[in-house]
Amino acid sequence: RFFRSNIARMNHVVWRFSGGALPLRLPHDTPTEDEWKPPFKTAIQALSQHDLILPMDVMTKKEGKTALSRLLGWEKFDTKGRALKGDKEGGHVVTTGGVKNSNAREYFRKEEYRALWENNWLDNILCLWCRAVFLARLHCDDIIVEL
Repeated sequence: RFFRSNIARMNHVVWRFSGGALPLRLPHDTPTEDEWKPPFKTAIQALSQHDLILPMDVMTKKEGKTALSRLLGWEKFDTKGRALKGDKEGGHVVTTGGVKNSNAREYFRKEEYRALWENNWLDNILCLWCRAVFLARLHCDDIIVEL
């Protein structure tokens, strides 16, 4: 019997938000347009139904806090609890271990990083789309309301 962890699969985010429609591929085994386009479209449609998309890499930065304040009414970002480690005032904490460096460019060799980037191209495009939606909502409300 096989056990497969879908977290480690290529293009995991597109797979997840497409309801599992993106077929499992091996690294460097590029899907055809007929294989990737419908799941990618479904993922965009699924995410488009959310009122707010919060890119985690900007949530502890000023623009993330501004968005949470303006869009959700949040004013307090400090955290409490002895078990939490990290920046309790800024709100970047973890429950176990410590805040880790998640900069993949520092961790992987250049060719490894490029291979991961290329193998996860659908997720990278979807992530950029999510950032664009977030930033447009944050900075272009006056234009969006008119549409």
